[in-house]
Amino acid sequence: MSQQKMDVLLRDILQKIPERFVYLLTGKKGTKILDNTFPTIKERKADFVVELEDSSIFHLELQTHPDKNMPLRMLEYRILLMQKYQDREIRQMVLYVGDGAPRMKNSINEKNLSFSYELRDIKELSCKELMESSQLEDKILAVLCNVEEPELYFNELMKELLKLPEKERADYIRKLLTALQYRPKLKMVLKRLLEERKMPLTITEEMIKQDPFFQEGLERGIKKGKLEAQREAILNLYKELNLPVEKIAKVLKVPEEFVKEVIEKGNR
Repeated sequence: MSQQKMDVLLRDILQKIPERFVYLLTGKKGTKILDNTFPTIKERKADFVVELEDSSIFHLELQTHPDKNMPLRMLEYRILLMQKYQDREIRQMVLYVGDGAPRMKNSINEKNLSFSYELRDIKELSCKELMESSQLEDKILAVLCNVEEPELYFNELMKELLKLPEKERADYIRKLLTALQYRPKLKMVLKRLLEERKMPLTITEEMIKQDPFFQEGLERGIKKGKLEAQREAILNLYKELNLPVEKIAKVLKVPEEFVKEVIEKGNR
């Protein structure tokens, strides 16, 4: 999945201020989501811009892989932020959410130009502290940290999700699935727990169609032809989301017998 697609998915999680998450990164409370669009000749949209309790501005970029051009991108954002929020203290951070360590520079040091920003690894944040938050946004972001007890994490999260009305719960499950694209091993743990304990979590057709595994399979399959696209999508929905045959058939509008045939061949 491209960086651009994953940026869009992560921004969706950050539609509300995850208070504990922001506090762990800044040591301050976020008070207001700010406009993160900067109109120029080329429009730039930051991942997350928030006003902190001391009226300073915090700009956060989430990065899934090392990018040698990151310092230039952050400098460009800095200039735009300075123009938009004059006389305000500005703090910038790149938070690495990918696997491994964030092997990137976080500064520019040239003649007549010195610029830097914070570079942190999300795996250094406390999963436990995020789970103690009262906000589900914080608890979902915790899956990207160093989750030492995955089963305990998912059990606690499921308890919270099951308290919500179905529509709201479905939205948070979609956000959880988004975050889990970065942690495939944890996604397999969740899949196993759902299988073993038969947790009654509703996965809607809309969530399925927005899930990156579904989208990627469909995109790859379309290049090969309609039939191959259907096979790819069926296997993704079955293996990654553990959906029953009848639901897969309903979502993709194909016969159940065809779904069963594809799954049987895929398991050989």
